[in-house]
Amino acid sequence: MLVLLTGTPGTGKHTVGPRLAELLDYDYLDVSKLIGKKGEEVEISAGELNALVSPFLHDNTVVVSHIAHFIKSKLKIVVVVLRCRPDVLSKRLKKRGYSPDKIYDNVMFEALDGSVLEAMEANKLVIQFDNSKHIGVVLKRISTTIESGDLNGDKSIDYSAYIAQIEKRLRSNGGAIR
Repeated sequence: MLVLLTGTPGTGKHTVGPRLAELLDYDYLDVSKLIGKKGEEVEISAGELNALVSPFLHDNTVVVSHIAHFIKSKLKIVVVVLRCRPDVLSKRLKKRGYSPDKIYDNVMFEALDGSVLEAMEANKLVIQFDNSKHIGVVLKRISTTIESGDLNGDKSIDYSAYIAQIEKRLRSNGGAIR
C-alpha cells in the first residue's frame, strides 16, 4: 500500500511521516527533499509532481507533502490527512515565523476541511486523524489502522465552529487565536 500523508502546513506531516514509516517498516519519501526547496514556496503542477515522484513510488511507502493527495499511482493508495485544531495550528505557524496573512490562510483552510476535500475530489480512500495533541497517540492510531486494513480514521473532525473566531481574532492578533 502507498500511504500519502498530507495536510495543511503545520499539522505535523514531517514529524509523523518518518516515524510512521519506521513503525510500519515502510520506505519514506519526503517530496520537499525531491523538490530541494524545503521551507520555500514552490509552484508545481499535479503533472510535474507526478513526474517527479513516480520513479520513487512502490508498495509500502509513506509519501509526505501538503500536496501528496494529488499523486496518482496504480498501487493501492490510502490518503492520510493530518488535522489540527485551528487554535493549536495558529500557534505552530506563528512559532515557525509565518506572517499573519499566511497564518490566516492556512488556519482558515484547515477549518474549512481544505485538505480533506481536495483529497476526496481525487477519488481516493481518505482517512483523517487529529494531530492536535500527542504524536505518540496519533502514530499508534494511524499505524494500527493501516496494519489492520480497517481504514477508518477520525470521521467526526469538524473545525467549522472556529471560523467566526478565526475571522474575528486572527486578523487583529497578529496570527494568534487566543
